[in-house]
Amino acid sequence: MKTATSFGHGLPVRTEVEPILAWRSWTLTGRRDGDGLLLRPVTAGSRAWRPREIAQATCRLAWSHEAPHVDCSCGLHATHDLDLLRRTRCPAVLGRVALWGRVIEHEHGYRARFAYPQLLTLICQFCFWQESAAASRPDVVSWYARDLLVPMCVRHLGVAETNGMRPRRIIPAAIIDLRLRETYAVDALIV
Repeated sequence: MKTATSFGHGLPVRTEVEPILAWRSWTLTGRRDGDGLLLRPVTAGSRAWRPREIAQATCRLAWSHEAPHVDCSCGLHATHDLDLLRRTRCPAVLGRVALWGRVIEHEHGYRARFAYPQLLTLICQFCFWQESAAASRPDVVSWYARDLLVPMCVRHLGVAETNGMRPRRIIPAAIIDLRLRETYAVDALIV
């Protein structure tokens, strides 16, 4: 059962009984042993998505409205087109998210009030940018300062090290991928 209503500038606001499933990417932080994993939005200054807690949108610019608002860019963003995420800044994790509550659809996807990941997988951001999601399977996860975890294939790890980006520790990607899914209690995304 779907209803569509138009507010403000004629943008559709959808109310759905079932959540909308869409694509999203995150950066990843965690301790050097691979514990304490957190999904972080690729946009700087946004709050981490806490494990086993529903992400709820707020607006940092205006306290006078609930997020998402039709006249603002606030909300939890996701896209209907996986290839659009290839433009994102430093993605480490790719996933399908469930969006619900107030959801505003726009030309590139959605902005929602509530969200939670449904399926997750680590990606080598360099392979993702250059080729596709299917070609972006990482071999290792490099641990850097400020607990930044960067999944990479062996080829791109070599390029990073050659250019002075030496990780403090290297962890097998399969271990972090499993710990991430266990932490968030979700299934593996197969791309």
